[in-house]
Amino acid sequence: MDWDDPETLRYLAESLENPDQTVTIQSRKGPIRSTAERIVGRLGSPEIGGSYFTLSDENNYMIWSMLKKCYEKGWIYKGRDVMPWCPRCSTALSQHEIVTEGYRELTHPGLTVKFPLRNRGNESLLIWTTTPWTLTSNVAAAVHPDFSYVKVKFKDEFLYLGKFALERSLPKGRYEVVEELKGSEMEGWTYDGPYDDLPAQKNMGAVDAHQVILWEEVTEEEGTGIVHIAPGCGKEDLELGELYGLPAIAPLDEFGVFKDGFGKFAGIHVYDSASVVIEDLKKKGLLYKVEDYTHRYPVCWRCGSELVFRLVDEWFISMGKKLNKPLEEITEEEKEKNLRYQIIDVAKQVRWIPEFGLQQELDWLQNMEDWMISKKRYWGLALPIWGCKKCGNFVVIGSKEELKEKAVEGWELFEGHTPHRPWIDAVKIKCPKCGAVISRIPDVGNPWLDAGIVSYSTLQY
Repeated sequence: MDWDDPETLRYLAESLENPDQTVTIQSRKGPIRSTAERIVGRLGSPEIGGSYFTLSDENNYMIWSMLKKCYEKGWIYKGRDVMPWCPRCSTALSQHEIVTEGYRELTHPGLTVKFPLRNRGNESLLIWTTTPWTLTSNVAAAVHPDFSYVKVKFKDEFLYLGKFALERSLPKGRYEVVEELKGSEMEGWTYDGPYDDLPAQKNMGAVDAHQVILWEEVTEEEGTGIVHIAPGCGKEDLELGELYGLPAIAPLDEFGVFKDGFGKFAGIHVYDSASVVIEDLKKKGLLYKVEDYTHRYPVCWRCGSELVFRLVDEWFISMGKKLNKPLEEITEEEKEKNLRYQIIDVAKQVRWIPEFGLQQELDWLQNMEDWMISKKRYWGLALPIWGCKKCGNFVVIGSKEELKEKAVEGWELFEGHTPHRPWIDAVKIKCPKCGAVISRIPDVGNPWLDAGIVSYSTLQY
């Protein structure tokens, strides 16, 4: 068949309604007779031709082989991280998926909220956020250790905020500066959070954890200089929370809906939650003001929905540690254990036109995070990872032949099918560590795995 033969492709698509039926198509080397599923799995191969499809067997098994090599080098791991998440697509997005076209100018409500300090009379921290839904999962409040903060008398109460934020936060001439202090002097102050009444806050120990912590990433450019920290709702928040041993509360399910344990918010979609939070804070007397705030915000490149940040378990390829030294000082031994610097070496062997492209690539590689390779979807590349629930071990299978050799159950159900769900999930193997019979993880692969492996599978590397 020709590479762009739509008639044959439509015929195969219709035949997939009954994937086990036998069909015949004309290939470059004569007629080929097989099941529709198996022919589709071979589209793009030299013997059949046809348009290239990432669902082809060649592509899938080439990715298996690549992941096996990464596994053997110790680069594949399961991690718990806060990831950009599309509620509409119900899946996480990797850093690479939002770094280019993944942002839009959007307007959200910017809330300035009071966090009453404990054992300090009528005093409150003044925090600012553009993600009202995350307040349900607040655990701490961060200040910069070296910035100047002020205690001001406003009406009948005392508020703390950055000295640099006075003019944009409070009405001129209607407050009195009572005291000035460094952020480091506020460390350890405890406060009452806006949602300490929620079961999720109590069960996770967040109520007892509410305190002022130090963070050098706090900036003077926006907000009040006091940042509300929700480790279950932001990547930087999670990293800071781990440093301080703070609990991480994850409020949203895969569809962006508040889970049980969040009181009146349970069952509400995150997109509909801002107005509920605002009204609730007003009733509690904690809302200082609301203003529209326009900023660049990440969106899903597939459907355009606004992303949220969600604490999830995903699979990653480790890029290796970011070594704090010039590239020329990194040793071969360090590179051997670090994929990041191996890729950098390859990038430097390429002739870049224009030449400044190399420096941009090197900057990106030096700062990139680990590559998330999993998706919480049903259809797609079936990640060849078999996990043991008994001992926690996992195995990566590198080929169809290896899977057949290690299979202890289900091979007869899988044989003759492409390596996709549901057939691939019938195959069980033995855990090499404890001997338990184990299943494939339910995750599928990130589509960028397909894109990245195309040149290798097409050329039958």
